[in-house]
Amino acid sequence: MNVTSDTQKSKKATAAKPPPSNVDRWLKRETPRVRKALESASRYFDGNDNLTVHTLEAVYAQESSFGTMLRERGSTVAAGHFHLKPDTARRYSLNVLEKNDQRFDIDYASSAAARYLKDLDTMFSEKRTSKVPDTIPVKSASERKKFVLGAYNAGEGRVAAAQQRAQEARKNPQSWDEVETFLEAADTTKDKAHETRQFVEKILSHEAELSIKSSANKSLKQKEPRQGTYRCTEGHWVTIDARPVFICD
Repeated sequence: MNVTSDTQKSKKATAAKPPPSNVDRWLKRETPRVRKALESASRYFDGNDNLTVHTLEAVYAQESSFGTMLRERGSTVAAGHFHLKPDTARRYSLNVLEKNDQRFDIDYASSAAARYLKDLDTMFSEKRTSKVPDTIPVKSASERKKFVLGAYNAGEGRVAAAQQRAQEARKNPQSWDEVETFLEAADTTKDKAHETRQFVEKILSHEAELSIKSSANKSLKQKEPRQGTYRCTEGHWVTIDARPVFICD
């Protein structure tokens, strides 16, 4: 038996096998319950956008590393599964309390995140004057997704303002590559602008890999969102103001 030859073959086989990627590690944490929540939330997407359950998975991964970096309940900053800010969470009817923070329930959080992404897609698909500055429509759904992700990270106002500055500089306000260079402003530091650019790039990269490796059903976006109130299945009861309240774990 040639021990040296066998050892060399073993080393070559090990060297040829690439190490697990971040996506591989994240998918190992995706329980059936989490996958079902993300799939259900993806029903808020439709044929007018370029968003799927893999977009949600990618955002979930980047924001909280598939639920392992949630921060504190009741926090006044972004927290929970999708790192939603309190104002954004309340906009989608989530409770944000220390003892009842629905940002930490995967069903509520994924539903709110999906609705927020869809609303951002709608906002950048047509001219909106309810915000200052106005948004400039981005016709391409795939290009618009970059604006949606940028707005998820930085806020729609900052991205819309960057569009306006790009247009004033005679650049294309419908091209993310051109708009992203105008993110820096009085209310947006260089570090924040860099973070937003990196966020968009990473989400798109994660999404592409997830579309190949994830078993989540992306065709559910073609079905209507389920009706009724989202409720977690795991938690415990506590008494708040003499009333029983179910707290999601």
